[in-house]
Amino acid sequence: MSKQIAFLFPGQGSQYVGMGFSFYQEYELARSIFVEAEEILGIPLRKYCFEGPIADLTKTQIAQPAILTVEYLIYRILTAEGVEPTWVAGHSLGEYGALVAAGALSFADSLKLVQKRADYMAAIPVPGAMAAILNYPRAELEALIDELATEGVIELANYNSPAQIVVSGERHLVEKLVTRIKESKTGKAIPLAVEGAFHSRLMRPAAQRFRADLERTSFSSPTTPILANVTAETVTLAAQLPQLLEQQIYSPVRWQAITEKLFTAGCQLFLEVGGKVLSGLVKKTCMEANTVSLREAEDLKKYLQK
Repeated sequence: MSKQIAFLFPGQGSQYVGMGFSFYQEYELARSIFVEAEEILGIPLRKYCFEGPIADLTKTQIAQPAILTVEYLIYRILTAEGVEPTWVAGHSLGEYGALVAAGALSFADSLKLVQKRADYMAAIPVPGAMAAILNYPRAELEALIDELATEGVIELANYNSPAQIVVSGERHLVEKLVTRIKESKTGKAIPLAVEGAFHSRLMRPAAQRFRADLERTSFSSPTTPILANVTAETVTLAAQLPQLLEQQIYSPVRWQAITEKLFTAGCQLFLEVGGKVLSGLVKKTCMEANTVSLREAEDLKKYLQK
């Protein structure tokens, strides 16, 4: 029996200068996918990915299609080498890579959707930010959020692992929260490399604009089980996807629940496609889990040689 593998696709914040370059050098398939992506997007994606600067690569409108493209090309190389997923899941933006891998969405349509999604999210006028809160008591964090929320929008955004929750909201409130946690000398607060208050209600206008694009897109029912960010449940029908992807923009990501469900279902290997953050989160949630992170061509070669 073949190994039960979950392909995991990371989201925004996993971008770095040089991303995809080692695959571009090694694989003709990677070169053709970059060319296809640039034709669809109309931006010099290779320049941003390979040369940066990181300030440009971190811009929402560049980071989102860049991450999706690199994840897709790694996925395609994996399957060309005979490695097939039993399940797929993606964190936030990564859900689009997972949808392509699940057979629910074409790569071209996923890029078009992500480009629109990024435009709408970047157009939100309120300066937003996100921060990862590590090893901080949940009840105390919720109390802090409640206190700061009297001044504006700040919310729990990603339930990533028992030890990590991401907060999202107005930039000045997220900064105030980070300062308070640092002063408390309990746990840790790490600002994320994103430009907005994703997965908070500040994103509702972006989601409303995105609805029309989702309704115009042709989805297929997944042929590989995919667990949705919003529900942590398996999606079985194409008709479910537009609403889930609209809600995903302003709803929390239930990553811990997704990890637990995959582990309980018998996942023998969590294979992270294009990043390394999710592998760490999986280990924090299920210590016995086996994880492999594939960011560079060398990582892939080592994995295939096992």
